[in-house]
Amino acid sequence: MRHANGRNSVTGAIVMVSLLFFTMAANGAAPGDEYPNKPIEYVTHVPPGGSMDVVGRVIQKVLTEEKLLSQPLVIVNKRGSGGAVSYGYVFERKANPYVILAVTSNSFLGTPLREKLPYNFKSFTPICNFIADGSVLVVRADSPYKTVDDLIADARKRPKKLNQAGASFTSNENMMGKSIQKAKGVQWDFVSFPGDVEATLAVLGGNADFQFGNPSGIIEHVKAGKLRVLLSGAPSRYSMFKDIPTIKEAGLGVPVVTYRGFVGPPDMPQYAVKKLEAAFTKVFENKQFQKYMDDTLQQPFWLSSAEYGKFLQEESDRTKMWFDDLGMLKKK
Repeated sequence: MRHANGRNSVTGAIVMVSLLFFTMAANGAAPGDEYPNKPIEYVTHVPPGGSMDVVGRVIQKVLTEEKLLSQPLVIVNKRGSGGAVSYGYVFERKANPYVILAVTSNSFLGTPLREKLPYNFKSFTPICNFIADGSVLVVRADSPYKTVDDLIADARKRPKKLNQAGASFTSNENMMGKSIQKAKGVQWDFVSFPGDVEATLAVLGGNADFQFGNPSGIIEHVKAGKLRVLLSGAPSRYSMFKDIPTIKEAGLGVPVVTYRGFVGPPDMPQYAVKKLEAAFTKVFENKQFQKYMDDTLQQPFWLSSAEYGKFLQEESDRTKMWFDDLGMLKKK
């Protein structure tokens, strides 16, 4: 009897352990199966109305209308220190699947190179890239430069006599100009203005010879016949400027482009990365989002999580080289 009771006890214990094992296994799978079960923070370093804030609100709208996620995105604007405040906020939320960081490549890669921070792009989990936001080189409509070769030829004849207008010495536009000067062995001056609008006005007023400007900011001047586009500083030709060559096509190196994408905190669970990547793929393909890119003259540039991680490394190497040339790297 005692033997029988002992056997029953052992059997019962095995059953209990088995049930516990299956319960633990089920509980372990639950986060992925049920994700997301609460709102996801969409963190951006720009103010309401800024580039990645607007992108987030378009994505937010499509996700909701198409029911691509069971929970909404909540826009969180954390400004300050060239993006360092928002980056630090997400960096501190290690393994949290409910927070993503909207990044522009120039700030995301550049800020850790210029400042002493406890993280860099490798600290975060790549999710995907959406957009390539390039520029175009423009001159006044009555400029003697009909092509970019004309401009470079004059720069070679008259070193440091031409003026490039731009928003700041650390801008993509300045780095683009520096890259071309290095590739062609020429020199010109960069004149900094408070913003892109003021730089465009300088070109229109004849106070600067040319500008690399965002297409959305100069298109009306081009349509009005006041500015002429000579070069596309983007991965591919703009549909609105189909006859204008890209920097690569013109043999001037690689364009300095702002890439807009999304990363998660360190060690973000892969179930969250995959779910978000799948949902964002559908947003990217959505007609409403495609129209937004067309309307703002931004180019689609999709990269999956794996592709984006490799691309960030390549872009970081290029950014470091450009910053080194400009003397902008942080002191060790």
